[in-house]
Amino acid sequence: MINKKLISIHLNSNNPLNFEEFIFSIIENTTNIDSIEILVSIDLGDNLMKESIKKINHKYPNFIKYIETDLIKTFADAWRPLNLLFDETSSSVRYISCMSDDLRFKTEGWDKIILGYDNHFKDNIFRIRCSKYRNETYDDIWECGYKPDAYSFYTHSWFKIIKLWNPCIGPDSFQECVSFYMKNYGDKFNRDLVENRISFEGQEVSSGLNLRTRIQRTRIYYKAFYRLMSYKNQQIASNKAYDLVLAISDNNLEQIFVSKKIILTNFIRRFNFFLHRGSPNHAINTKVKNIIFFFWCYISIFDDFLIKILYFLNNKNLLQKFIKNKEQVDKLRDIINHE
Repeated sequence: MINKKLISIHLNSNNPLNFEEFIFSIIENTTNIDSIEILVSIDLGDNLMKESIKKINHKYPNFIKYIETDLIKTFADAWRPLNLLFDETSSSVRYISCMSDDLRFKTEGWDKIILGYDNHFKDNIFRIRCSKYRNETYDDIWECGYKPDAYSFYTHSWFKIIKLWNPCIGPDSFQECVSFYMKNYGDKFNRDLVENRISFEGQEVSSGLNLRTRIQRTRIYYKAFYRLMSYKNQQIASNKAYDLVLAISDNNLEQIFVSKKIILTNFIRRFNFFLHRGSPNHAINTKVKNIIFFFWCYISIFDDFLIKILYFLNNKNLLQKFIKNKEQVDKLRDIINHE
């Protein structure tokens, strides 16, 4: 007899070693492994990932399912297969989470903790916040973009209503936006539960990357952030929030629409991007620097020149002359020295 799947974890992976370590951290800390399913998107023809999955499934049958796509051309496309994974979710599942293969579970019996929230609300529409940002509150929609709860567990009921992870890069940040807009309808529609007993390792983004890849990621993050915060995608998040509100409410509440003022806000904040994105001590802290940074983000031919400058400044011990934030200097110096 096949046990019912109760928790579904979704991710992309093209790194068998990382994937296996992620999986084993789940296995080692799970009360009932038969109730867990892993849905992973892999690159088309990635035989190493297939072998890894086959090996794990041989010992733990019916544990991992995968789909193959050629949708991911660069990191900017990493969000695209995730909505396809949702379609593969077992109907018996109660909770769904989107994760990274860099993550490592550290809490024994984490699954029992999550399942202990069953029927917390009679409509079963809520999410359980578990990441390092689990206790964050948001006064500005931009905060949802740069410090979302990355590893929430959402009820299946939540996803049956909104029917997607994201329409652009960032399933965690998009869902945070949905939750943000829900709260605009009143305290009754705050469906965020904070779980402090569950802990993970590996929550840092872009760890272990070389300088060139980090530079490329910075460009991708900048473009993706504005795509997420665009009026179009914020309206999608607002619409999804309203769908959830209607499912929760006994009354047909009037929809609150996203103001088109967000277009002007996004434009103005380009001139002090890192301040508004939560990094007030960032080296790019003037209008001129922000304009240069903007053009650099859309013209990649200067990467080699930038890398040479950074290497030169590091070799001459001059990085601190141009970057005043000591933590950023130390981090950059560490990246360069370990390449």
